[in-house]
Formats: sequence, C-alpha cells, structure tokens
Amino acid sequence: MKLSLSLLGPSLIRRVLLALLLALVAVWFTLAIYGYWQFTRTSERDRSLQLYGQTLRVELGKARSERDAIGVMATASEMFNTGLRDSKVEQSMLLQLNDRQGRQLYLSPESRGVPLALQPQAFYDVVVNGAEYRVCLMRAAQWEIRLAAPKFSAQVLLKVLLPEMTIQMLIALPVMALVIGLVVSGGLRPLRQLSQLIASKDKDDLSPLNFHSPYAELKPLTAALERLLQQLRSKIAREHAFVQDAAHELRTPIAVISAQAHVLARAETPAARQAAGQDLEAAIARASHLIAQLLELSHIDNDRLESPQQIDLADLLQTELARVAPAALARQIELGLNAPDTLPARLDAHAVQSIVQNLLNNAVAYIHAGDQIEVSLSQQGAQLLLEVADSGPGIPPAEQGRIFERFVRGTGHSVAGTGLGLAIVAQAVARLGGQIELGTGLAGRGCRFSVRLPLPATPVAH
Repeated sequence: MKLSLSLLGPSLIRRVLLALLLALVAVWFTLAIYGYWQFTRTSERDRSLQLYGQTLRVELGKARSERDAIGVMATASEMFNTGLRDSKVEQSMLLQLNDRQGRQLYLSPESRGVPLALQPQAFYDVVVNGAEYRVCLMRAAQWEIRLAAPKFSAQVLLKVLLPEMTIQMLIALPVMALVIGLVVSGGLRPLRQLSQLIASKDKDDLSPLNFHSPYAELKPLTAALERLLQQLRSKIAREHAFVQDAAHELRTPIAVISAQAHVLARAETPAARQAAGQDLEAAIARASHLIAQLLELSHIDNDRLESPQQIDLADLLQTELARVAPAALARQIELGLNAPDTLPARLDAHAVQSIVQNLLNNAVAYIHAGDQIEVSLSQQGAQLLLEVADSGPGIPPAEQGRIFERFVRGTGHSVAGTGLGLAIVAQAVARLGGQIELGTGLAGRGCRFSVRLPLPATPVAH
C-alpha cells in the first residue's frame, strides 16, 4: 500500500523506478540494433550457415543410402523452413544435395525446380526466382551439401527480431518494476524513519537525534542535522545567558536611578536638589549607555551578516578619530594616525565601525592624561591589519585571558563602564571572519589591539 501511494504523486521512488525502466527500454533498443547489425554482417550469416551445414554433414554421415540421405535433407529443409514460417518470414531456406560426381539428388521444393548455381568457393551469392541468397558449400565423403539462406531486408529482420524481444521485454518489465520498487522502497525506509523522528520531536526539543543510518549516503544528512541542532542549542544558550547577564547588569543602574529619584523628591534645599538631579542624570546616562551597548551586542551577535558595502577604511578611521578628539584634548591625550590616504574595501560597515569605535572609546577612557594613542591601518596581501595602541597602564597579565568576555571589567581603575566594549569588538571581528590579538602598546607599555580581517576578492571588470 505504501509503495502504491508513493507512486501517485512526485516521489523519489517514482523517479528511480522510471529511470530504471527507461534504462531497460534503452537496453532493449540497443540489443535490437545490435541484433540487426549481427544479422546484416556477412561473416555472421556465413558462420550461421556453416553451423547448419556441419549439423547436416554429421547427419548425412549416418545415411547408408541415397534414400536415407534424401530423407535427412527433406527433414532438415522442413525443420528450417517451419521455423522461418513461425517467425512470419515469407522467404525460405533452400537445400541441395549432390553426389561427388555432381548428380543432383535433392532440391528443396521451395526453389520451384531452379537448382543452385554450382561454384567451387565455400560461400557465394546467387539469385533464385528473383531473390538473393547466400550459399554455403559443405563437402562430406560422398556428398556435396549446399545451403542457401535468403538475404533478409531490414523490414524482414525487424519483423523477425522485434516480436520475440518485445515479448521478452513485456514479461520482464512488470517483474523488474516490482523488484525495483520493493528494493527502492526498502532502501528509503531509513529516510522515512529519520523524517518520522524529526516530526515526533517537540518544538522546543533540540536534543541530538541519535539516528544511526545504515547507509553511507544518509550519514552526511544526519551529520548536517546534528550540526544544525547543535548550533541552535548554542545560540539559544547564548541568548539565555545574554538575557540573564543583561537583567543582572541593569538591576544596579535602575536601583541607582530609583534611589536618586527618591533623594531628589526629599531634597529640602536647592543645592541638595541640584546635586541629586546631577546624580540622577549620571545614573540615567549610565543606564542609557548600558542599554545602547546591549543593543549593539545583540545586533553584532546576530548570525546573519549584513550586505557588504564599499567603504573607505581610511576615511572611516579619520571620522572616528575626529569624534573622540574633543575628549582626548580635554585630557591632553595625543592622537596619531598611520594610514594610507584611501583604502577602499567591501565589508560589513556596521561591524567595522563597531570595532573602531569601541577600541578608541576604551583607549581614551582607560589611559592616563598625557598618554598617547596611535591608530594604524594597512593592507597585507588579502588581509586588512588595524591596530590601536596606547601608552597607558595596560591590562594585568592575570586578567588578559578574560577581557573579551561579556560584563568583565578589569581592576585597578575607577573608570565607569559596562564591560561590553571589548566583547562587542571580539564578536564583530568573529562576524567578519577575522582575528584579534592583545599585545604590548607604545614604548613597551600599554595595550596594542591588532585586528586582522580578510578582504574579499575584488571582482574583475569585463
């Protein structure tokens, strides 16, 4: 029942079955052409005639008289021509028996009294009653045997060959269709089991399938499904951790805002209200910055890349340096840029901008007044190298292993922050397929963040 239902609509079983049946028809057609070619070959006809002649020679060797020999020839003639008539062939084989003195002893009735021309060669062509024949001469101890087979036309050959082969094919087709259908249906059973296993899983169930395919062809599919489920599990785990960390981090600024709002409401003097208002604004600004960072991280953490855009990386660096310049000047921080005048590339502009902004913001915020920041940009083969180095206090070696984790902030400073800047940088670099390394900064101290990004190949203009 399953096999019959699967053949009603588009299905793999039907495609395979039809393909194999078409292959069978092609084989039948090829064999028909090969049979026709074989029958039309002179050497093949001669070999067949020679085999008939050898059989007759053996039988005539048992004859003890001319009458016995004539009986053997008459029997053979009737047998050969009965076979031709059964095959709907109108022409007949002609047999002639002579003794060694050339006296004719027997001639097939189908020749209508016209004897076969006597020639010495083993094979030759003759015309009898307007029809062409191929003659084979066989000699025995007492006899000369001549067998003449008609030269069949293409229509006659096809009339002989096709009916028998067609009957065989019509018998073979349903048998092969049944066998092939059962084999293919059984072979696809593991695929049906896999689909049933997937359909039976709950919508929130991302556990491994643990399906072991007996066929090598299904193993890549099951492996790909397992990888997909693993990626989904990892993504959901990251999202859960992100939500929990965000909720935890937002609790503090919201509590501070609530406390400052309570202080502002109870302030009795203008000075107290002004101080409470400033503290409230600072708390709101910190919460706003944290929310903006969380949204930025959520956007960068999205697995789907934005469409690459043609951007000028050198111009982007100059714009970002100009953005942080007022804060740097206020703390007497020296900014330097070592980059070509222009460096165009097709990249995810938002991800690249997030990398540059967060590295510059961190450098300006955490180094001391009077320190230096140097930004460099270069292309090295098929890679882009971006470095942001400073001469600040640096990061203790014990803390360097976790600086790219979310909500991780170093110790030994009083700078307010969210602990998300470098996490955003690391995620953006990974999104672009690049690498980031932390090294020693300027003058043997501080930090140097080296970002390597692969540059896509430039399309060749036609």
